[in-house]
Amino acid sequence: MRLNLKTKIPSIFTLCNLTCGFLAIVVADLHISSIILLCGMFFDVFDGLLARLLKVQSNLGKQLDSFADLVSFGIAPAYLYTLIAPGTEWFFLVPPLFILLGSTLRLALFNLKPETKYFTGMPTPASAFFLIGIYLGIHFESEFVMGLAQTPFLYILFPAFLMWLNLSQIKMFSFKQFGQNLNFKVFILVSLITFFFLTMINYRLSMIIAVTLYIILSLIYTKKIHK
Repeated sequence: MRLNLKTKIPSIFTLCNLTCGFLAIVVADLHISSIILLCGMFFDVFDGLLARLLKVQSNLGKQLDSFADLVSFGIAPAYLYTLIAPGTEWFFLVPPLFILLGSTLRLALFNLKPETKYFTGMPTPASAFFLIGIYLGIHFESEFVMGLAQTPFLYILFPAFLMWLNLSQIKMFSFKQFGQNLNFKVFILVSLITFFFLTMINYRLSMIIAVTLYIILSLIYTKKIHK
């Protein structure tokens, strides 16, 4: 039987994403694991792009992508969140469960819905990106981020809020919209430039601020399309 390599390329990237999630858990280091998860995001972005460019999209690829995302952007960030708990009491294990449950339900619902040019609810990579911003902020000793993480109320609030966003009906921007119109291309360009300058100004907070702006712009987008 002839092996069609073209159909396997996106799945190879997906499996690389899955591997990154596993390695992030094994390493269990806020800095190194965060870098590994960012590599996983790279693979996650390009597996979908390659599938569309090569025209080899399939239900198997969609399911495989969800499994990889669950490990890299659900289980791994949830485990790392236990490492920054402000105490050792049992109830500090509940917030990481919000991350795990929110990402699991989000991915399951995503697979049941018809494909659209936008996301309904915050995608799990965006939630993980926000959490990675916290982990890197702690590693680089950002007083602001460390203060947030060590406040029990906020330690509980952030995962609960992310879970709510995962399961919300907010229309969130997707890179699938890139070819739709000039306005979205301008949005992507402005977002990248903004993130670049945020990184130059304060790299410790750039990822957290970037996701916050993504949420705000998506809220505006949702309001606009429902008018």
